[in-house]
Amino acid sequence: MYKYPNLDKLLLRRTFLLGVGKGILLTGVLGRLIYLQIVKSNQYKLLANKNRISLRLLNPIRGIISDRNGKLLAINQNTFRVLCVVDNKIELKKALFNLSKFIFLNNIETQKIVNDFEKKNKNMPYLIKENLKWNEVSSISANSFLIPTIIIESGLQRKYPFKQTSAHTIGYLGPPTNNEIKKEPILGLMNINVGRFGMEEHLEKRLRGIPGTRHLEVNAHGRIVREIRKENSKKGNNVKLSIDIELQKKLYSLLKDKSGSIVAINVNNGEVIGMVSSPSFDPNFFNQGFSTEDWKTLINDPLAPLVNKSISGEYSPGSTFKTIVLLSALKNNIIKKNSSILCTSKLETKDRSFYCWCHKKKTGCYAARNHQRNVRPKLAIAQSCDCFFYELAKKVGINKIAETAKTFGIGKKTGIDIRGEKTGLVPTKSWKRKNIGKSWHVGETMITGVGQGYITSTPLQLALVTALIANNGKKIFPKINLDDFNLEKNVINDDMDEHHSDYEEYFPIIREGMYDAVNKHIGTAYKSRLSKPIFAGKTGTVQVRVITEEERETEIIPNRELPFEQRDHALFIGFAPYKNPKVAISIIIEHGGSGSSQAAPIAAKIFKKII
Repeated sequence: MYKYPNLDKLLLRRTFLLGVGKGILLTGVLGRLIYLQIVKSNQYKLLANKNRISLRLLNPIRGIISDRNGKLLAINQNTFRVLCVVDNKIELKKALFNLSKFIFLNNIETQKIVNDFEKKNKNMPYLIKENLKWNEVSSISANSFLIPTIIIESGLQRKYPFKQTSAHTIGYLGPPTNNEIKKEPILGLMNINVGRFGMEEHLEKRLRGIPGTRHLEVNAHGRIVREIRKENSKKGNNVKLSIDIELQKKLYSLLKDKSGSIVAINVNNGEVIGMVSSPSFDPNFFNQGFSTEDWKTLINDPLAPLVNKSISGEYSPGSTFKTIVLLSALKNNIIKKNSSILCTSKLETKDRSFYCWCHKKKTGCYAARNHQRNVRPKLAIAQSCDCFFYELAKKVGINKIAETAKTFGIGKKTGIDIRGEKTGLVPTKSWKRKNIGKSWHVGETMITGVGQGYITSTPLQLALVTALIANNGKKIFPKINLDDFNLEKNVINDDMDEHHSDYEEYFPIIREGMYDAVNKHIGTAYKSRLSKPIFAGKTGTVQVRVITEEERETEIIPNRELPFEQRDHALFIGFAPYKNPKVAISIIIEHGGSGSSQAAPIAAKIFKKII
C-alpha cells in the first residue's frame, strides 16, 4: 500500500530528534537568561547605576580669618557660578558657543577652558564662570532648554573687606596647580580654590575643611532627577591672627604712596601686631577675574606689589646695624662703655677713602656742633657717627661681627608662621672665598660696620633685633596665628637666652644711645620726638649709588634731584614706651631718602597710634 514502508518510523525519529534539539536550545536560552538576571544582576545593575548615578563633591565652607579683636579679615560671600556637564571637547565647544549668546565669555578665557578640559574629571561638572551677576543668572535660567548641558549652582566666594591693607599677610585664593592635584587628587574633583599667598596658603588645610558628597540620579543631559544620598561637608576652622586691623590700616595709610615695609611686634611675646608691604594689591582681584593684560601689569610692576617685602625684602640695614656692631665690640672687650674713638670726618686706607655722613661740614659729626672729636659709644649711636663705626668694625673683625649678627637673628629665618621668608645675608671671610672666589679686605669690614656692602636683612629681622634690645635679650619667636600661639614656646622664660646672656650688661648702653637719638638735640631723630609716649630708636640711610670724590668734596647731590632708583633708602628701628617697652618697629622706605627726615616721623605717628 505504501511506497515507503519505513517512512513513519523515519518521521517519528526526526521529530524526536528535533524536539530534543529544541529542548536543549530552550534550556540554554533559559539558563543564560537566569545567569544574566540572577547571577550577574548585581554587576549589570552597578553598570546601569554608573550611567544614571552621579557622585558630586560638596565644597566645604572655608574657615573665617579675623584679627586679634575679632574683626573679620577674610569672609565667605554668596555667589552663583555656571558649570557644564559634557563628555568631550566637541560638546564643550558647542555648550560654550550657546552659552555665549546669553552671557559674556572672554575669548582668551574660553580657549583656556577648552585647553584645560582634558585635565578635568569628566564625571564631574566643569566650571565655566564664577561670580555671575543676577541678570546673567536670569538669562541662563530662562533659556536653559536651549543649553541643556549647562547648570547653575549657588556657592561661596572669598571676600577681603580691607582690600590692600593686609593683602600680603592674609593672602588670596586661586585654582590648584597640576602638582597640587597630583599630591591631592581630590582637588581635581572639586571646583575649589586653594590658598595662594599669606595665611590663606600657610593654613590651607586648616581653613579648607572636608568635602561632603551627593549621590544623584541624573538624566542624559546631566540634570538632577533626584537626590539618593547626601553626606554633608565639614566646615573649615576659623583662624584668629595677631594683627590689629586698625593699626594695620594706619600703617598702610602711612606707606601706601611709597615702596617699602613696616613691621610692628610685641617685644614680650613675639606677636606681630602690624605688618605692611607697599605697594600692595587688592586680593579680591583674584576672585573677580582679570584679563591677561591686568595680570602682566601686576607682575611687571618694578615696585613688586606681589612681594611681601616685610619677610622677603632683603635690604642693607644701614646705620641700624650699628647697634649690632657695638654689641659685638662690647661683648668681645674691644671697647668699654666710656671709651672713645676720634672722628676726623674722613678715613684713608690704601684702597679708598671712607667718609662720615656729614663730611661736607669738614669737622666730623658731633664736632660740627660741639667742637669735640672724641666720640663715645652712646653718642656714636645717637649721632650715628660713621667714622666711629669704621674704626670699631676694623678692630672687631668681620667674623665676630657676623657671629653677633646671627645670634640676634640676622642671616637666618626667624621661623615666622607664614611662607616666603628670606634669610638675608651675613658675610664672612669664608663666605666671600666660597661664593665670590676672592679674599676679604679690611675695607669691606669697615663698610659692613655701617650696614652697607654685602650685609642684608629683612624688615622682620630688624624688628626682632629691636625687640631683643628692648626686652633685654629675652628670646621670642615672631608669630601671626594666635590660634596656634603657645606662650611657653614663644617666650622661653624671663631669664636670658643662653646666647643673648653674653650681652646682658651691654643692652642698657644701646637703649640709652637709642633714647638720645630721639630725645636729645644731638640725636638724628630729634625732630620726631614725642612727649608721650617717649620712644627710642635708630635711624638708617642706605646709599644705593656711588658718590664720587669730587661730589664728596663739594656737595652731595640732594636725593630729590636724583632719579628715583638712585635715591637712598630710609630706615628706622625703635621701641616704646622707653621705660617699659611693649612694641618694637622697623621701617624701610625704598629710595625714600634720609632715615631721619622720612622714616623717623612715620615711627612717631605709629607709636602715637599704638601707645
